[in-house]
Amino acid sequence: MQHHMYDEAFRLVESGMPVLLTGEKGSGKTTLAMQIAEGLELQFFNISMTRQTTLSHLLGFMSVNGTYVSSQLRKVAEEGGLFLIDEIDAGDANVLLCLNTIENGFISFPDGIIQLHENFRLVATSNPQDAHDSYVGRNKLDAATLDRFDIIDIDHDDELEKTLVEFETFQHIDAMRKALKSYNSSIVVSMRDAVRLQNRSKLGLTEGFMFRVCGKNDLVMQKYEEFIASMPKFTDQAKCKTFEDLHELLNTKT
Repeated sequence: MQHHMYDEAFRLVESGMPVLLTGEKGSGKTTLAMQIAEGLELQFFNISMTRQTTLSHLLGFMSVNGTYVSSQLRKVAEEGGLFLIDEIDAGDANVLLCLNTIENGFISFPDGIIQLHENFRLVATSNPQDAHDSYVGRNKLDAATLDRFDIIDIDHDDELEKTLVEFETFQHIDAMRKALKSYNSSIVVSMRDAVRLQNRSKLGLTEGFMFRVCGKNDLVMQKYEEFIASMPKFTDQAKCKTFEDLHELLNTKT
């Protein structure tokens, strides 16, 4: 199943627009970019930005003997493909300036200017620009950089998450999100957390997991347990053992 923002993102990338996918951790941004590359039948390349990412990582460099050492970006620029700049807001803003010429159809590499291949596509991901107090080491992107991307807000997709985990796991994750929201907590429970809970359930290792997810907050945990207590015993009508079980399940779904 694809993210509910897939169609919009796909059409923009297909048209050749550089696209910035912005959203909370674990909202499916990177997966969405990979799905778009697959849909376009383009080879997928990516680089994860950090404070240590230099121009050489993006553009390649000239060796001491004057030979150009290439990069993934150079390959995509010449041969086509989808290049993902993951966590772009974790990189050095000065390094990102080298991408400013993309809208003009070229990139200046150490050994010369390269006209972009007709199938060159650029996608970037970032955390929400108004929530960097929750993401250590992230920078607010400057207006000039943002202006070069068509921005799509990638919110949480419940329906996609339900396809990744069992319904009972989803209910527990959803209950925790509601508990955190009731206390205006800034903690984000991601799809990765749902998958981790699912995997732990299979291994019988769920004890203490949700307490860590909520930041070891006793009040939030108490509210979460209240939500769990109101959940039906069964999630499938065929598994209901009594009329009361069926009645409880149907009332919950409505």
